[in-house]
Amino acid sequence: MKNKHTILGIELLRALAHEGYRIFSLQDAKTYAKKIGMKETYVVEAIHPLNKEKWIQRLKRGLYAFSFESGFQSYPHDFEIAQALVQPSAISHWTAMHYHHLTQQTPNRVFSIFPKGTTPPRHQLLLNKFQFIQVKESQFIGLKQIWMDEAKIYITDCERTLIDGLQHPNYCGDFYEVLDGFKFLGDKMDYPKLIFYAKSFGEACIKRLGWVLDKLESPNQVLDELLETPIKGFRLLNPTGEQRGLWNKKWMIRENI
Repeated sequence: MKNKHTILGIELLRALAHEGYRIFSLQDAKTYAKKIGMKETYVVEAIHPLNKEKWIQRLKRGLYAFSFESGFQSYPHDFEIAQALVQPSAISHWTAMHYHHLTQQTPNRVFSIFPKGTTPPRHQLLLNKFQFIQVKESQFIGLKQIWMDEAKIYITDCERTLIDGLQHPNYCGDFYEVLDGFKFLGDKMDYPKLIFYAKSFGEACIKRLGWVLDKLESPNQVLDELLETPIKGFRLLNPTGEQRGLWNKKWMIRENI
């Protein structure tokens, strides 16, 4: 037999589902509790048994998602969960490569970037499925909105995704996977965007981009703009790789792949 709190909690879920919620905060629940005549003080007591009985799933403190078993709402897409866990954030790296068809591999995690000043969750179960990567506020750029099921999601665009790959190939499979991503994008490549994003990450990223575009026989005017950027000393082509390989003086890059 369902107790009073469970019955009230189910009514609360029904109200939230009617308004389109698939993920809701404790404050959302308190707001809609008033509309169904439930006292705010009952909300926590009502939610606890619902979580225990798997009507809802706790994502982090004060944040919940409708479960498959609830019957009120479909379970939210992983992109929607990632965006709810860290706000603001955007789907990025290998996950964005997969979405944009820049890789044939399917990542086993959902990768997202978030700007400094935002705190990601520390729950180990979540960290096994979601990878949150901090960037400078000035680097939280190159985002677009997409629809995923019924949710609006921020994701890095194709060019920004590939630049992230040059910075952190370990979050995109590996460096060869990133190179393939450039090839997949092909003649759809927006060079001004690539250069703009690379400049936000600094000289090393600019030189890596130049090396890649040179290999792809990109227009000389694009390569010339990248060559103009001064740099002191050589940088690794794969920033996560070993200190080895040929020295490319044109791009001041050590080809460690």
